Amino acid sequence: MQNLIEFLREGVVTVDFTKVDGAPRTMNCTTSEEIIPVQNIIKESSKKKNDEVAVVWDLDKSAWRSFRLDSVNSFKYNEYAWSKEAEFFKGRAM
Repeated sequence: MQNLIEFLREGVVTVDFTKVDGAPRTMNCTTSEEIIPVQNIIKESSKKKNDEVAVVWDLDKSAWRSFRLDSVNSFKYNEYAWSKEAEFFKGRAM
Protein backbone atom coordinates (compact mmCIF):
# COMPACT_ATOMS: atom_id res chain seq x y z
CA MET A 1 0.00 0.00 0.00
CA GLN A 2 3.03 2.27 0.18
CA ASN A 3 2.70 2.85 -3.58
CA LEU A 4 -0.88 4.05 -3.05
CA ILE A 5 0.16 6.58 -0.40
CA GLU A 6 2.97 7.90 -2.62
CA PHE A 7 0.71 8.15 -5.68
CA LEU A 8 -1.92 10.04 -3.67
CA ARG A 9 0.75 12.62 -2.78
CA GLU A 10 1.67 13.00 -6.47
CA GLY A 11 -1.70 13.20 -8.21
CA VAL A 12 -5.16 11.75 -8.73
CA VAL A 13 -5.66 8.06 -7.98
CA THR A 14 -8.79 6.04 -8.77
CA VAL A 15 -9.42 3.77 -5.80
CA ASP A 16 -11.94 0.91 -5.66
CA PHE A 17 -12.69 -0.19 -2.12
CA THR A 18 -15.39 -1.71 0.05
CA LYS A 19 -17.09 0.68 2.43
CA VAL A 20 -17.61 -0.26 6.08
CA ASP A 21 -21.27 -1.08 5.29
CA GLY A 22 -20.12 -3.55 2.61
CA ALA A 23 -21.03 -1.38 -0.38
CA PRO A 24 -18.48 -1.05 -3.21
CA ARG A 25 -17.15 2.43 -3.91
CA THR A 26 -14.93 4.01 -6.56
CA MET A 27 -13.31 7.33 -5.75
CA ASN A 28 -11.03 9.71 -7.64
CA CYS A 29 -8.90 11.14 -4.86
CA THR A 30 -5.62 12.79 -3.88
CA THR A 31 -3.62 14.24 -1.03
CA SER A 32 -1.59 16.51 -3.34
CA GLU A 33 -1.70 20.12 -2.14
CA GLU A 34 -1.24 21.19 -5.76
CA ILE A 35 -4.67 19.72 -6.63
CA ILE A 36 -6.71 20.31 -3.45
CA PRO A 37 -8.36 23.77 -3.40
CA VAL A 38 -6.30 26.09 -1.17
CA GLN A 39 -9.21 26.80 1.20
CA ASN A 40 -9.55 23.05 1.90
CA ILE A 41 -5.91 22.27 2.71
CA ILE A 42 -5.55 21.24 6.34
CA LYS A 43 -2.07 21.65 7.75
CA GLU A 44 -2.69 20.11 11.16
CA SER A 45 -5.45 18.07 12.71
CA SER A 46 -6.37 17.47 16.34
CA LYS A 47 -7.38 13.92 15.43
CA LYS A 48 -4.99 11.09 16.22
CA LYS A 49 -3.36 9.74 13.05
CA ASN A 50 -4.43 6.20 12.12
CA ASP A 51 -1.98 4.47 9.76
CA GLU A 52 -4.70 2.00 8.72
CA VAL A 53 -6.89 4.76 7.26
CA ALA A 54 -6.22 7.06 4.29
CA VAL A 55 -7.73 10.55 4.54
CA VAL A 56 -8.06 11.93 1.01
CA TRP A 57 -9.66 14.71 -1.01
CA ASP A 58 -12.52 13.26 -3.11
CA LEU A 59 -12.44 15.16 -6.40
CA ASP A 60 -15.96 14.11 -7.42
CA LYS A 61 -17.59 15.22 -4.16
CA SER A 62 -15.17 18.09 -3.41
CA ALA A 63 -14.88 16.93 0.18
CA TRP A 64 -12.56 15.09 2.53
CA ARG A 65 -13.24 11.36 2.73
CA SER A 66 -11.46 8.36 4.19
CA PHE A 67 -11.17 4.65 3.63
CA ARG A 68 -9.45 1.76 5.36
CA LEU A 69 -6.33 0.67 3.49
CA ASP A 70 -7.21 -3.00 4.02
CA SER A 71 -10.53 -2.42 2.22
CA VAL A 72 -8.86 -1.37 -1.06
CA ASN A 73 -9.64 -3.82 -3.86
CA SER A 74 -7.74 -2.01 -6.61
CA PHE A 75 -6.29 1.35 -7.60
CA LYS A 76 -4.98 3.05 -10.72
CA TYR A 77 -2.54 5.91 -11.13
CA ASN A 78 -1.47 6.88 -14.64
CA GLU A 79 -0.21 3.63 -16.22
CA TYR A 80 0.17 1.80 -12.89
CA ALA A 81 -2.62 -0.56 -11.79
CA TRP A 82 -2.81 -2.72 -8.67
CA SER A 83 -5.49 -5.18 -7.60
CA LYS A 84 -5.90 -7.32 -4.51
CA GLU A 85 -6.88 -10.26 -6.71
CA ALA A 86 -3.78 -10.03 -8.92
CA GLU A 87 -1.59 -9.65 -5.83
CA PHE A 88 -3.16 -12.77 -4.32
CA PHE A 89 -2.42 -14.88 -7.40
CA LYS A 90 1.08 -13.46 -8.04
CA GLY A 91 3.61 -16.28 -7.99
CA ARG A 92 0.99 -18.99 -7.57
CA ALA A 93 0.68 -21.80 -10.08
CA MET A 94 -2.65 -21.90 -11.85
